[in-house]
Amino acid sequence: MLHPYQELIDLLAETPRRLTSMLASVDASSPAGAEHLTRVVAHLAAVEALMRERILRMIAQDTPYFRAVDLAAVAEAVPTLAEALQRLGQERGETLTTLMTLSLKDWERPAIHETLGEVTVEDLVEELVEHDRRHLEQIERLLAGQETPWPPEPS
Repeated sequence: MLHPYQELIDLLAETPRRLTSMLASVDASSPAGAEHLTRVVAHLAAVEALMRERILRMIAQDTPYFRAVDLAAVAEAVPTLAEALQRLGQERGETLTTLMTLSLKDWERPAIHETLGEVTVEDLVEELVEHDRRHLEQIERLLAGQETPWPPEPS
């Protein structure tokens, strides 16, 4: 029998591969072009680490409380797109390992989020899948020159 949450796990596993394929043709010698893409991928890696930390807290604690975080601001400085992709791959691998070890009951463990209210591990994983989808679409638009680079410069 397949893991009941296998579809979510598979979607998460696919993101680093899709990004690597999408970004393979980015000209690394053009720092201006790669800079915005690097920021988005670094953001994905940072959010990944945050969400995994929350999932681990939900498994270890009874109904932990999470403050809202400005996810647009969450990203560490990474010098190159290749390094950002490598970091995302590493972070995602750790998350997938964590998720594959969860019992079915673990997926339903709750937390209280400052703005969302009660959430489960499953809810956080679904949000991570949706977060990936939004940024994959954003990167496609950036590559096609159809979107202003993200994050926007402060005005």
